[in-house]
This record gives sequence, C-alpha cells and structure tokens, in this order.
Amino acid sequence: MRGTVLQGEQSGRTIGFPTVNLDPSVIPQGTQEGIYAVRLEIYNQQYKGVLYFGPRLVKDETNNVLEIYILDFNSTIYGEEIEFSLAGYVRGIKNFGSMEELKEEIQRDVEAAKKILSDN
Repeated sequence: MRGTVLQGEQSGRTIGFPTVNLDPSVIPQGTQEGIYAVRLEIYNQQYKGVLYFGPRLVKDETNNVLEIYILDFNSTIYGEEIEFSLAGYVRGIKNFGSMEELKEEIQRDVEAAKKILSDN
C-alpha cells in the first residue's frame, strides 16, 4: 500500500509517539480496524512501525484515521509518498480514559509489533 503523508493534529507527538498520517482510504476495504505491525519504505530505506486504523475513540471520533508510528525515525515528511505493508495484527481498537492510559498501551503495542517484526 502507498499513501501521501498528511499534516495531522500532532497529538501523538505530545505523548512521545509522533505519527505520520495518511488518508485511510488507502487501506483495502474489509481490513479489520486495529493496531498492526508494519514494514515501510521511505526514501528507499526500510523501516518498521506500528499502524493504527480506526476511529480515535479517546477523542470521541467516529471516522477512521490511519496513523503510523515509525520506529527510529524523526524526520518531517509531509507531502511525501510512503509505501507500507501489514506484517501482523497486534490488537483491536479500544477506548482509554486518558491520554496517559493511551501512552502506556502504545508502549505495549510497540513491543508487540517489534516481536512480530523480528519473527517475520
């Protein structure tokens, strides 16, 4: 899959997990909402990441978003096209009572994604 990086709200950055935002329509119809381990290609370099596809329940949103936290990456790439593939399913979506709870869960998601990516 490929998509162009869009400017987001930068809320992930405030909790230590900056994400790239893509148009969620690049995800094939029928893909289950949730968290996925992903492999990415940016500027002809390979990266690993954690993808979120679904509504941001912690913000009471109902429309799906597509965000990817890229491991070991800190460049600004708005407007750039990236390519990515789903490597494994981590978990379904769920709501959190606070951004701090969300941050703790993302930390667990990153560890789970790293394990999936190291096994594949």
